[in-house]
Amino acid sequence: MTKDLWDGQAGSFGPTNWTAGAISPHVDVLENDREIMVLLELAGVRQDDIHLSIHNGVLVVYGEKRPHNKEEWERSHYLAERAFGTFRRTINLPYGLDDASAEAEFSDGVLTIHIPRVKDVIPVGRKIPITNVKKPDNG
Repeated sequence: MTKDLWDGQAGSFGPTNWTAGAISPHVDVLENDREIMVLLELAGVRQDDIHLSIHNGVLVVYGEKRPHNKEEWERSHYLAERAFGTFRRTINLPYGLDDASAEAEFSDGVLTIHIPRVKDVIPVGRKIPITNVKKPDNG
């Protein structure tokens, strides 16, 4: 159902897009007949460093993953695999969602966003009647 809506939006960006940064959180988008649920892996990111918005059918999640303390980062590293820095993910949402009722929760390093579907979606646009125009009789 929603896959059909997303297929039309795929274009060159697909349903999701990310802007290169030091980190790029992994995203899952799930759906049922009541809602779309977006899950982002943000282990090590503080809740205060995460920002969300929905505008014109696009969910934007951005923020920054910082070292836990300054001393830790100033030491000489024997091995450094953790990445720090900014991130930004954009997700094209399907038509028929109630953006104003979206809710988010952050637990165990996973950000979960619930966006309910609108009940009784009214199609955009209107039916245009066609009238029959009589041509003048030339004879």
